[in-house]
Amino acid sequence: MLTYEEFKSAFCAKFPEMMGPEFAGYEMKMMPVVKKGKCLDGFTFCQQNDSKKVSVMPTYYFDDIYRSYCRDEDLSRSLYEICASMKNCLQNGPLMPEDVNLTKIKKNVIAELMSRYTASECMDTVPHRMYEDMYIVYRWVVKLDDNGVFSTLIDNNLMDAINITEDELYKCAMVNTKRLIVPQIKTLDSVIRQMMRKEGKTDREIRKSLGKADKDTRIYILTNKQNFRASTAIMFDSVRRKIADKLESDFYVVPTSVNESLIVPATCDIDPSRLWQMLAESNAYYLGDEDQILSDSIYYYSAESGELQGMRFGEVRV
Repeated sequence: MLTYEEFKSAFCAKFPEMMGPEFAGYEMKMMPVVKKGKCLDGFTFCQQNDSKKVSVMPTYYFDDIYRSYCRDEDLSRSLYEICASMKNCLQNGPLMPEDVNLTKIKKNVIAELMSRYTASECMDTVPHRMYEDMYIVYRWVVKLDDNGVFSTLIDNNLMDAINITEDELYKCAMVNTKRLIVPQIKTLDSVIRQMMRKEGKTDREIRKSLGKADKDTRIYILTNKQNFRASTAIMFDSVRRKIADKLESDFYVVPTSVNESLIVPATCDIDPSRLWQMLAESNAYYLGDEDQILSDSIYYYSAESGELQGMRFGEVRV
């Protein structure tokens, strides 16, 4: 069986041949990527005539591919799977045009909140700033439609290619994020009802299971149409104020993942320890997929002060 380094060398040597003519004009670009809480050997593909070496192709991981290879020691199978994926992207994916104007990327830069634990190993390679106990990083939205969001994390190389500073990225992202991935707030019971209907439950069965929701104890979900990095919306004062006006209350934010957060009105008179328990259970669910975890803190928003503050376990807001 090949060692990890031997596998990487053999893979890189054989890949162009297996791809054939479709690989003409492209080259492999190595890039360390933090995923699932670990720094992985990532690689992607960019056009050879692109002096900036900017790519919007998917990122693959030697760590995952080698782990799969170890099960049957079949290098050909590993090569075939990545080749098939890349050929599909070449045929159907939104590739960067050769004459792309990188300055236009500024109109499609969005912010993303990332856990300080997940991000700690990649902060030297990506522009960022702190927000509460999390990091703000930036993504370039290449394509957005009903099928989802196709985006890439902006690293230092892409930032230099755009010729933009982190402060300018932040200003662009503050304008673009709410416009491109519009925040939505839904009641938790409405989301559960929708899920149950998809499972084939009748309205009668749903009413019997959920009962009638009490407005004063209703819990909400902060999300968006794409269910993509929706928890980032908690950074925006206008979003928080809109939520407070809708709830007519201060509220807690429970960041159950990078893609959605629970919004719990203070009028629920809920014990914060229950919220920490909910967050702990959510984070435990994502063990092994830590890049979905956003924080181990809950947050409290005061409509009077307009401030969002993180809460340590045992703290109570009055």
